[in-house]
Amino acid sequence: MDRPHPFLLKVAITAIAVCFSICVDAAPATDIEGALTRVSAARSRADADPLALEAALTALGDAFLDAGQYAKAEASYNEALQLAERHAGLESERVLAPLLGLGKTLAASGRHQQAVPRLQRALTIQRSQYGLFDLRQQATLKSLAASLTKLDRTAEAQDLMIYRVRTAEKNYGEGDPKVIPAVCDLGDWFAEVGMAAEARLTFQMALNIVGDKEDLNAPIIVEPLRGIARTYMRRASYPKDWLVPLNRQRTCGPQGWCEVGRRDDDDPKGILSWDGEHALQRALRILEAQPGASMQTLIETLIQMGDWHQIEKAPRKALPYYQRAWKLIHEAASLSSSAATALDVPVRVYYPTPQIVVDVPAASAKETRSNSVQVEFTVAADGSVRDARIVDHDTREKYAQQIFDAVRAARFRPKFIDGQAVAATGITYREVFWTDKPRD
Repeated sequence: MDRPHPFLLKVAITAIAVCFSICVDAAPATDIEGALTRVSAARSRADADPLALEAALTALGDAFLDAGQYAKAEASYNEALQLAERHAGLESERVLAPLLGLGKTLAASGRHQQAVPRLQRALTIQRSQYGLFDLRQQATLKSLAASLTKLDRTAEAQDLMIYRVRTAEKNYGEGDPKVIPAVCDLGDWFAEVGMAAEARLTFQMALNIVGDKEDLNAPIIVEPLRGIARTYMRRASYPKDWLVPLNRQRTCGPQGWCEVGRRDDDDPKGILSWDGEHALQRALRILEAQPGASMQTLIETLIQMGDWHQIEKAPRKALPYYQRAWKLIHEAASLSSSAATALDVPVRVYYPTPQIVVDVPAASAKETRSNSVQVEFTVAADGSVRDARIVDHDTREKYAQQIFDAVRAARFRPKFIDGQAVAATGITYREVFWTDKPRD
C-alpha cells in the first residue's frame, strides 16, 4: 500500500493541497474595529465585570485570527485566558474559548509544538465538562490532529481522527448520514499523510452509509465522491518509490473491511484511475440535478474535474470545466473570496515530488543542513511549465537538476481572464530540502 510520508514531504505536497481546500475569508477591518471598541468599553468597567472583558478580548482575538494577524490574536487570547482562569477557575468552561483560540492561533502561525498542549488541555476540559463523546469536542479533535500531523506524530493524530468518527456514531448511530462529514474528514486525513488506499476505503465507507447505488442522487454523497477523486489526485504527486501498482494493492480500513485495488489499463502510469474520474462525474450529475445545490460546491467540483484532466495532461478536456466554473463564479451573488478568485492565478495541481525532498536524513538536526533551489518559469495557457530556469540554488548540481526537472514536469490550473486561459509569466517556486552536513 502507499506508505505515509514523513513530515518534511508536506513542504512539497502543500501546494498540491491548495486546489482541494476553501479558506475562511479574512475578517474585514470593520470587524476588528468593532471588537476593539467592545474591548475599550469593557476595560472601562473591568473591575465591575472582568468576565465581560474576557469575552470582549476573546472576540478581538477571533477577529485578529480571521485576519491573519497572529501576534495580536495571541496577545488578546492570552489576556482573556488569564482573566478566565483568575475569575472562573483553571478547569472552568469559561476557559475554553480563549484557550481554543490560542491553540488555533499558534497552529495557524506554524507553532504546532506550542499549540498541541493548549489543544490537549482544551480537549480535557471539554470531556470533563460535557462527557467523552460530546459533539462539542469534534472541532478540537480535528485541530489537535492537524497539529500532531505537522509534528509527524501521525499515530496519535490517526487515533483522534478515528475517535471523531466514533463520537459521531455514538451520537447519531452508525448508519446515519450525519456521520458522513466525520468519515470524510478521516478520509481526507488519510490522503494528506499519503495513505491513499485507506483514504479510498474510508470514502467508500461514507458512500455505503447511504447505499452506493448508481442511481442514488443524494447530495450528501457528493463530498465522499469528490474525496475518492482527491486521493488519486494527491497520490499522483507522491515520489515514485511509494507507488505500488493499484492492481497489487490490498489494504484493510479501520473497521476491518478490506479492498484489493485495481489498475486502469488505459492509464499506463497507474496513478490516476477511472474510479476517481467516474466519482467526479457522478458528483457533478448529482449537483446538476439538484436545483437547490450549493453553487460553491458545484464550482469547486467543476474546477476539480478540470484539475483531474490537467493531471492527465489533457488540457483540452480540462478547459470546458474551468470555463463553466469561471462563468458561474461571475454570475454568483456571493462566494467565499477563495472560491471567487480560484481562477485568477495559476494553481499547481501536479508535482512529481523529487526523491531528494523525501529522503530526510536520519541524523540529528545539528548534523543536517537545509538546501534550496529557486526556479522561475511561465505557466502557459494549457497549464504546462515553459521557459523554466534556475535563478538560485545552494546545493549540488545533480540535486538542483532533480528539482528543476520536477518543476518542468508540473501541471497547473491556468489563470483565466474574461473566461479564457492565459499565460502567466514570472512565476517562482523555491524548494527546500535537507541533507547530511559534509564531514570535515
